[in-house]
Amino acid sequence: MDKTLIIAVLSPILLTVGGLITWFFKSKREDILLSEEKTRDFKVKTYETLLEPFIVVFTFTLNENQKQKGMNKLLSLEYRKAAFNLTTFGSDEVVKSYNKIMQAFFNVKSEDFENDNEEYAVIMLTHLSDLLLNIRKDLYTKKTNLKRSEMLEFMINDIKKHQYRINN
Repeated sequence: MDKTLIIAVLSPILLTVGGLITWFFKSKREDILLSEEKTRDFKVKTYETLLEPFIVVFTFTLNENQKQKGMNKLLSLEYRKAAFNLTTFGSDEVVKSYNKIMQAFFNVKSEDFENDNEEYAVIMLTHLSDLLLNIRKDLYTKKTNLKRSEMLEFMINDIKKHQYRINN
């Protein structure tokens, strides 16, 4: 009889404690998932802002005036804020890739490759593809089998010609 009484008293207590523990961990997990989702959304907006001038450059249907407007965004306050946000919230790999493409943009000039303008394009495409691949890894999956050149195949028709140089 004592065992029955103990079981009758402990059962509701154990169920209540178990339910509270389960609720606590579920609540914490939901908070973490919500926080990760907000962070991902913020990163997506930042990355979109940072990539916009490069997208403009590779949109061959735009005229030079439209392309120049897109490139002028590099100097805007909004773009600078996005770059600052990147250094604060972006992964190490994305920050390094972004720094490389910006240094190439500032320091490597197409005029330096007068005889081989294709080489300049390959250098810039290598940096852009590296940035895109690292953004993909940061936002979605660290494990990817894609190569840098595969990040650009959708917009460059002769990518196979330059594939080896872009990937290595």
